[in-house]
Amino acid sequence: MRKVVLVTGASSGVGLSLAKYLSGRYEVVAVARRIDKMKDELRDHSKVTIRQADLSRTEEVLDLVAWLTSEFEHVPYVINNAGVNIRGGIDTLGLDQVNHCMSLNALAPFMILNGLLPAMKANNFGRVINVTSGAPLNCFPEFAAYSASKGALNAITVTCARECADLNIRINLMSPGPVRTEMAPNATMDPSACHPTVDYLLDLDEHGPTGRMFWLGYEIPLFPDLGGINWLEGKADSRFRQVIGSDLVRNQEISV
Repeated sequence: MRKVVLVTGASSGVGLSLAKYLSGRYEVVAVARRIDKMKDELRDHSKVTIRQADLSRTEEVLDLVAWLTSEFEHVPYVINNAGVNIRGGIDTLGLDQVNHCMSLNALAPFMILNGLLPAMKANNFGRVINVTSGAPLNCFPEFAAYSASKGALNAITVTCARECADLNIRINLMSPGPVRTEMAPNATMDPSACHPTVDYLLDLDEHGPTGRMFWLGYEIPLFPDLGGINWLEGKADSRFRQVIGSDLVRNQEISV
């Protein structure tokens, strides 16, 4: 099996750092909109193949997937890193801005998985890292578009991981941490801070974690413990604060 790794958003920040770093052990396919910047930054890395694509555009994502499956057939390693953050309050954001965040941050990784998973399943091997953030867990003011798109990415990732749980396909989330990028130029860490976590996730064996989130070497829980809830019966145990009395709930059920 050829050790081909796809890295999106490879013209700067985390993506560029990973394209350079991983080229020592993998055949890297570096994808970004700014091809001239990639050519300049990656000119000394002979094991990197550069491909231009604006992943916020559906047709360009589909063209990329078609090219990948034609050129390599099976791309066993994928790092969906490309992303954008458009800040603004709920009452000031335009729908086009929200759509742009969703298209690049969530729908492009979905389409890439949609296109590359069949070969992963046929070969019973795949390692996928979807780059996320703590934003959808924290829901900072003025980050609605970014947080919502990363929240969607989280849901897509966990769902896909569960669908592939019986196969040797591990699909996880990684937040790179407070690293310096064009989105966060004043951050304290170099993008290389995420390299050990990426190594860990790419090197997982068939029994390794899947559908999880990792951040600077830590596993971060995505969900609260909901074990005491019976969703189908509409009941929760005593760990959950009840704000409407049970009699009222029963009355509502009867009236329905």
